[in-house]
Amino acid sequence: FCQNFGTPLNLDAQFQSNFTPSTQLIAQADRQVIENADNTPRNASPQLEGQPSEFPSTSPAPAAPIEQLDVPKIEYTDRLDRLRQRLKKQQSLESNRNNELGIILAKPRPIEELQIPAVKPPIVTKPNPIGYLLGRVSYFQTNNIFSSEANKTQDGLVFSGLTLASAPLPLGSKTYLNAAIDGNLVRYVDQSKYNYNLVRFNVGIYQQLTPRMYGEIGWSNQQFFHTNDAKNFEPGDRFLNENSVRLSLGRRDTLTPRLILDSFYELRLSLADPDSRNRINNSLLLSLGYYFRKSLKVGLDYQFNLSNFTEQPREDQYHRLIGNITYGISDYSNISVQGGYTLGSSTDRNIDFNGWFFSVNYGWELGRF
Repeated sequence: FCQNFGTPLNLDAQFQSNFTPSTQLIAQADRQVIENADNTPRNASPQLEGQPSEFPSTSPAPAAPIEQLDVPKIEYTDRLDRLRQRLKKQQSLESNRNNELGIILAKPRPIEELQIPAVKPPIVTKPNPIGYLLGRVSYFQTNNIFSSEANKTQDGLVFSGLTLASAPLPLGSKTYLNAAIDGNLVRYVDQSKYNYNLVRFNVGIYQQLTPRMYGEIGWSNQQFFHTNDAKNFEPGDRFLNENSVRLSLGRRDTLTPRLILDSFYELRLSLADPDSRNRINNSLLLSLGYYFRKSLKVGLDYQFNLSNFTEQPREDQYHRLIGNITYGISDYSNISVQGGYTLGSSTDRNIDFNGWFFSVNYGWELGRF
C-alpha cells in the first residue's frame, strides 16, 4: 500500500496493516537452505518464503489527505443523533406543559444593543512537520516457518524496528511524494541461528485519481544481513539484495457509516542479487472493515498472490484469509491482532505454503520534526 508517514496514527492503519503483516506476508525468498540427508541446514541463510516481507505499517492512511478515505466520524454522528433526540423530547414536553396550563407564548421584542466589534486573536500558524520517527514491535507465529515441504517447523519471529519517514511532499494539487527508511531486527524464537537484520528504502509518488481511488508508482530496496557466524557466512554478511518497482491502485467504498470495503492491486517487478530471486509479482487484497468505534475496528481480508520467477522455471501462488482486530490506544499508537490460514502451491516441490499464522503488532510515533 501507499504509505503515509505524515499523519498521526489512527485506526485507519488497518487499510495498510491488513495488507502488510499481510500485504506481502510472503517474502518469496530464494531457496537458500540446502538440506543434508538428515534435513540439517548446511548454512545460516533462512528460507523466507512464509515470513512477512513487510512489517506492520505504523502509518495508517494513504499517502494524501483524501476526505473519502478518512475514518468514518462515528462518534460525532452518534453524538449528533443523541442531541437531536434530546432536543425533540424537550420540545415535546414543553409543548404539552403549555397546553395543559393554557399559556400563550409571545416572542419578546428584541432590544437594540450597541454592537461592539469583536477583537480577533492573532493567528498563530504552526509549522507542518517534515518528517516522523516511528517504532514498532511485532510477533509472528506459524506452523511452517520456512514454508518447507520436507522439514515443517513451527516457530515464531520477533520483529522490532524504526522508521524514519518524510511527510508527504506536494507535487501538485493531488500528487504527493513519500520517502522512508526502515531498520528491522528479526529474531527467531527457536531457530536463532537464522536470525537476520533487514534494511529497507522506499520512495513513492502518490496520485489521487478520483475521490475514492488512488494510484502509486514507487521504488524500494531491501537488504538482508546475517547476524550469526556460520560455515559460509559471517555476521554482517548480506545474503539478499532486492530492488523493486511497483505500480499500485487502491479504492475505498463506504458501504454504511461503519462498514468500509478497501480494495487494492499491486504489480511489482523485483530484481535481486542473487538473480534467482528475480520475479514478477501480482497481489490483490479485499478488506472488509467494521468500526464499532473510531478506536476499535474488526476486519476480514482476502489476499491473493501470484509470483512468476524470471530466472528459473518456478511459479508460486497462494490464497490467504485473514481476521483482524485493531484498537487505537491513542492518536499516536495502536495495537492489532491478526490470524488466518494460507492455502497455496508452487512448481517448486520443496515449497509448501499451506498453514496457519498469527501475529500481534504494536506501533507508535516517537516524534516529529
